[in-house]
Amino acid sequence: MIRYCERDAAGWFAEPLNTVSGLAFFLSAWQAWKQLEPARWREHWDLHLLAGLIALVGATSVLWHASGLEWMLGFDSAATAAFVALYWSVFLVRVRGLGWLGLLVGWLLTAFGLAVLVLLLPNVAPGHTMLYVPLLGLLLAGMPLAARVDRRLARDLLLASSLFALALVIRALDLALCTWLVVGTHWLWHLLTAGLLFILVDGMIRHVRLRERQVRADAA
Repeated sequence: MIRYCERDAAGWFAEPLNTVSGLAFFLSAWQAWKQLEPARWREHWDLHLLAGLIALVGATSVLWHASGLEWMLGFDSAATAAFVALYWSVFLVRVRGLGWLGLLVGWLLTAFGLAVLVLLLPNVAPGHTMLYVPLLGLLLAGMPLAARVDRRLARDLLLASSLFALALVIRALDLALCTWLVVGTHWLWHLLTAGLLFILVDGMIRHVRLRERQVRADAA
């Protein structure tokens, strides 16, 4: 099945731009990783894992677009889902200060809200783009929750949401514009989503450092 404009045949390396643009995730992961302190990985293991998952998203994306093998799409989707699940968990714990019970309740409410959105949204955009819209809703829901404790993080979420909305439009246009834009637009989706993943992790790292400074100031 032809899923992307750039791919006009089965086989390896039929999507050069889609494949190479996936390397942007590695750059995002590296930029996030550089901000972390290796000596404090036990305290910040979740932040290290978030940075690592950006790289995993890149690896699975590159392999999926390079090979075109249908089963590789499952790994690509799983890597993205793992990042979303961990980031939202870190957000609820680090930003909202929830314990294990609160995290469980938070996830139950989140799963219910996402399920409702998936059921209500019509799949009117090509390339399964509408399936990503609930994730945009998750970012938007995080903004008022973050604003109560960290306005800069809320602004990061606003920027990430804006990039994601633009990326969704670009993803949907890939096949629609294929008749005159041979390379399609999916490679731009990679660049934008790699950028927004960095914004999310960068904002969380900065928030954690802010909290730690506040704790030290209160203890002084």
